[in-house]
Amino acid sequence: GTRYVDFLLPGLIAMGVMMSCMWGISYGLIERRAKKLLRRLVATPMSRSTYLFSMIFVRVTFGLLESAVLLFFGHLFFGFQVYGSWPALVLLFMCAHWAFSGLAILIASRTTTVEIGTGIINAITTPMMVMCGVFFSYQHFPNWAKSIIELLPMTIITDSFRRVMLEGGGIQSVQTAMIALIA
Repeated sequence: GTRYVDFLLPGLIAMGVMMSCMWGISYGLIERRAKKLLRRLVATPMSRSTYLFSMIFVRVTFGLLESAVLLFFGHLFFGFQVYGSWPALVLLFMCAHWAFSGLAILIASRTTTVEIGTGIINAITTPMMVMCGVFFSYQHFPNWAKSIIELLPMTIITDSFRRVMLEGGGIQSVQTAMIALIA
């Protein structure tokens, strides 16, 4: 875990989860609402929860594939290894998707135009992408900023992925983070 690629790969997987949910779910719902397609779906026998869970299921499925590709190439070209528990990693991955799916649905429910929606999505994802330890450690920020950064969901996910992948953590080591993400 001393190489930069060891630091970067868990951050990239966490960023992939965030971007997949925020752009895939939130932007998709906003765009469909702007085109009046959601009103047509209400007239069908499909329930609203089925529609939302299908969107989340698609994001989780594609996220698993993207993460598997990243881990495969990281292992193939850089010798990256996951030292922790695979079940803990999968559970954490699901909790991360749950947290960002909830945030994406919240954003989509509060915006009516695509332009406003993309602005809000960018205003939320860009600071988290920069500050939450994806590309460099947030430990170098001032103490007042670290106390805020540590509460962001992206930081919780990135730190937990690193704890499992690099430090050999199990479910117990990320249990608090999973509860926080679900809440």
